Amino acid sequence: MDKVEANVLQWLTAGRDDASDIIDLPWRVEEIEKNVFYAEHPSVPMRLLVIFSENFVHLIVPTTVETAEMSDEERLEVYEKLLWLNDKLNMMKYSIGEEKKNIHLRVDLDKSTLGKEEFNNALVALVLGILVGVKALGIEEEFIEKVMSRIIEMLVYRIQQGASEEELLDFLTKTVGMDIRDAKELLEIVENSL
Repeated sequence: MDKVEANVLQWLTAGRDDASDIIDLPWRVEEIEKNVFYAEHPSVPMRLLVIFSENFVHLIVPTTVETAEMSDEERLEVYEKLLWLNDKLNMMKYSIGEEKKNIHLRVDLDKSTLGKEEFNNALVALVLGILVGVKALGIEEEFIEKVMSRIIEMLVYRIQQGASEEELLDFLTKTVGMDIRDAKELLEIVENSL
């Protein structure tokens, strides 16, 4: 692992939940194979794939929006919207994944010049790209459902690990960013369903 790669992993994992910059949040990072990592934080609506190559750090957000099963007309409409958005957004670009032709968001960062500020800007660009893409494709409801589903999965995991009600409310309010009333309601719903 070179110095830039070590810095990137350190930037992602060091931090605090009340940070004002996305890079200063404590991301959970998991190595899935050599030079390939997943990173996530409950208050950020994406699962980030971090891939290190010889000269670049590739940040990719795979989505669940599949284009392989769409009709040619639907696929063309989606591709046209994404190409139009690529022209409007800086740094971040939309691309298509391999298998089911899922839509991906992507930033490729040159290791020779990469600093923490540029890395933070790339993360912000990806979050904005998600929000802009969701709106452009008209899938806001589906997106909100998936984000809530992910938060509930994290909450259930913590309950199964024996977290106290105070710890669960701290997770929902401080880490996820929910207000206390909504956090209590969600916690009650989840606990009653277990």
